[in-house]
Amino acid sequence: MNTQKSRRAGTTRSLLAISTIALVALSGCAAGGNSGGGDADEIVIGMALSQSGNMAPFDVEPGNAALLKIDEINAAGGINGKQIRAVVKDVRSDQATVGTVATELISDGIDLLVTPCDFDLSAQGALNAQAAGVPAVSICAGDPKMADATTLGDFVFSANAGSDVEGATGASWAYSNGWTSAYLLQDESIEYTKSAGLYFAAELEELGGTVVGNDSFPGGDNVDVSSQISRLKSEGSNVDFIYVASWNPGGATAIRQIRDAGIDTPIVGPAALDGQLLLDIVGNADEVYYTPFACYEYCSGQDAPELDEFVANYTEKFDAPPSTSYALLGYNMVIALAEAFEIADGGDGTALRDALQDSGAVTTPIGDVTYFSDTCHKITDMPLSVVKVSGGEVTFVEQHTIDGIPNLSDGNACAE
Repeated sequence: MNTQKSRRAGTTRSLLAISTIALVALSGCAAGGNSGGGDADEIVIGMALSQSGNMAPFDVEPGNAALLKIDEINAAGGINGKQIRAVVKDVRSDQATVGTVATELISDGIDLLVTPCDFDLSAQGALNAQAAGVPAVSICAGDPKMADATTLGDFVFSANAGSDVEGATGASWAYSNGWTSAYLLQDESIEYTKSAGLYFAAELEELGGTVVGNDSFPGGDNVDVSSQISRLKSEGSNVDFIYVASWNPGGATAIRQIRDAGIDTPIVGPAALDGQLLLDIVGNADEVYYTPFACYEYCSGQDAPELDEFVANYTEKFDAPPSTSYALLGYNMVIALAEAFEIADGGDGTALRDALQDSGAVTTPIGDVTYFSDTCHKITDMPLSVVKVSGGEVTFVEQHTIDGIPNLSDGNACAE
């Protein structure tokens, strides 16, 4: 499962996945969950996700995987005898549309709202759900503010470990590998990348390492880091590694330009670099490492039969395999949600919120993952994979788990 694919093939697969999730959304009738006075014999989940726009690569496949797990639960008899019905609407990667769609879904009567894989994009929809007393779970937002009950509210959650964990894991793994000095190249385009860089630097310095220098770039689709490369050559010529806190396609483009400039220093980055698109852009670049949630399909070496089964079932349902490890987050999210729905057992939004906050460890294709607490509304314990990009291939290195999130005194409720 490590076959190199062309960019055209990746685009075709993404379009196919988008079309598939849209068809599933159209197959559901009007929503009407228990909290809205609808059918008491079903659980209704409203999914306000991007099926188009720049966030679609991060929303479509986790959404598909969530639908896959919902089908599996329903086939096994549902939750306390109730079937789950998902209603999916496209928010087009637009903040205002997320708010509008969230209001529509809540008005129709849903039990829970799923929002996009980004804090900036999810915020308005989550605030609308908070006001209505409906729990809202981002399918994979990374910025830790999504998990802070005092930022958007105590009904708001994220089904991700977060960019604080990702940044700290990159630093911890690099330090354990004997790399103690780093140059930080920071993408300033979204909150996710900003916090990944902050927590990377904090963890490395807490361990005893040094961030020798740092620089930033705007991110986005048309990245040019030539001026940053000039400063990197001057200030970071002797560092052990470079940390690129970015997301695709901007992060992949920055890495390609670093390598094209003749800099062969190892590069480490967060999970948002994951997927076939990275390979398409960086080509045969070597010594690039990042920390996705799992290694499968386009990535080889992680021996996990449960992951193989997940990929096989996903491929059968959607006629294409998942192209990033973000898909797994949607699947795992529904496992955690099902446990909370079972505990709440038909109760209102407050009962479901309380059940989510009391979540324990759930068994997933990558092992046990602990979701949520009363103070930290995101994954609190999850191993990340470390993978290596070399010669157009991605291979599994190891799983790595940090002991805790550095405390930056920034209000992060999930920090030590």
